[in-house]
Amino acid sequence: MKALLQICARSMRAAVICAVCVHGAHAEEALGPGLIPVAGEQKNVERAAAVNVDMQIGYGQYNNVLSSVNLSNEQEDAVYLVSASLKRSDDFGYNANVYRNSSYSEDKIGYTGNFNISDTWRSLIEAEVYNDSRGMFDNAVFSREEKNEARFSLKNVYKLSNQFECFLLAGGGEYTHRLRPMLPQDRIEGRLFYGDMNIGGEYIWSASNRVRGKSEFYYYNYRGESPEDMHSSSELVDDFNLTRNVGISVGLNADFNKDAAPLVFPNFVLTIKGFAHASFALSYRYDLAPFRPEVFYLEQKYIEPSLDLPPSRVHHGEAKSEVRFNDTVTLKLTAVGERSDNFYNYATGYGDVLSTYTLPVTLLQAKFDAGFLLFAKSLEILLGYEFNHYQAEDNITYRPVHKMSGGIVYTGKLWRMEWNNKIMSMLHTDPVANDTLNGAVIGALGVQRRMLESFFAFVRAENIYNYRYNLRDGYPEPGITVLFGTRILI
Repeated sequence: MKALLQICARSMRAAVICAVCVHGAHAEEALGPGLIPVAGEQKNVERAAAVNVDMQIGYGQYNNVLSSVNLSNEQEDAVYLVSASLKRSDDFGYNANVYRNSSYSEDKIGYTGNFNISDTWRSLIEAEVYNDSRGMFDNAVFSREEKNEARFSLKNVYKLSNQFECFLLAGGGEYTHRLRPMLPQDRIEGRLFYGDMNIGGEYIWSASNRVRGKSEFYYYNYRGESPEDMHSSSELVDDFNLTRNVGISVGLNADFNKDAAPLVFPNFVLTIKGFAHASFALSYRYDLAPFRPEVFYLEQKYIEPSLDLPPSRVHHGEAKSEVRFNDTVTLKLTAVGERSDNFYNYATGYGDVLSTYTLPVTLLQAKFDAGFLLFAKSLEILLGYEFNHYQAEDNITYRPVHKMSGGIVYTGKLWRMEWNNKIMSMLHTDPVANDTLNGAVIGALGVQRRMLESFFAFVRAENIYNYRYNLRDGYPEPGITVLFGTRILI
């Protein structure tokens, strides 16, 4: 018990130090396993100070430690939020088998602030630092994969009149990806610096007509691996209502990239709106989309990043509908058709890591989401389904065709229980061969109880069905894992 308390104290202290380093808070609450919010709890807990602090710490199997600090402060002309989270685990396993060199750590700190400088000037500041380190099991070439990202942005919004508003955004960051080798000559490191600038605004002609436009510019420096890259995009859109229930947006976008011919093309959106229980939208765009490695490579594990990949010309058509019944039932349906001449696909390379290449792909996608609020909103049921069909010369790897999700959440005065499930179909692991990974059924169950007015205890189990599965070929995921912890509101 003493050792457990010492580990928890060190983790909480690290999270607090991280929060102080960025002197603020982050808009995105760092929710980890076991942190389950209670509806209306901040209304029930009166605080004398304007600063709200939400702290959590948990400990479980495989020396799994989770800690987070979330701080927020609201004043008359300023709001800021900060979050700092730490999650780490020693080597994990399945049943009695512990996988060698499977330990990992994930750390994130973030800050966002919204400041009203004057009646016509508002500034928004965002900053985030993310670190990820994972053991690579019995890989004979590489021992660990490490990812680091730091980003910052400042956005100023100016209201020049009741009809005209404009904004200016400037930001940038750094992304680093390392593969730690068994032998020094096999070391792989990719690093880039990027900057972006955004300028735009909108002018309201009348209650039924609005004109808006923006220009974006991205700059990438790949630190010696390849030449620098630049991309710019501009669009001008007119939004107007044909009738009370029919709205149309017609625009023109122009895209320029250092590695491709310019693209100028119109875009279109048709919206059916104004009904009490339903809305519909139909849209089409044709864009030259840049490759953004700092976004793409955070979505997959155990990869060798190719940072300078070409942009993609993308035709994107989408139909959306939403139906609501008395604030109790919400149904959403989305259908997408997309054609990309440079779709980014994975192939396994040297050292059993993934490399990325491009090929033309047509994607047909359908998504369905349903939400039910029952028994005075104390019981919530969420259901989801996604279907993806790819038409390409090669197998599209590490993207399942079918994905289903479901969750049940009960919220009471003292208890909160949450049961979530994800089901994924089999997926391809090789662009040419018929190598596949089996589908997976992944469940999680969390229970939280209010012990005192500002003190909660929780237990959370991951992979509750103890399902043996992989998200990457050759790198298994842990079996059932249980965490215990506490949460304190100050």
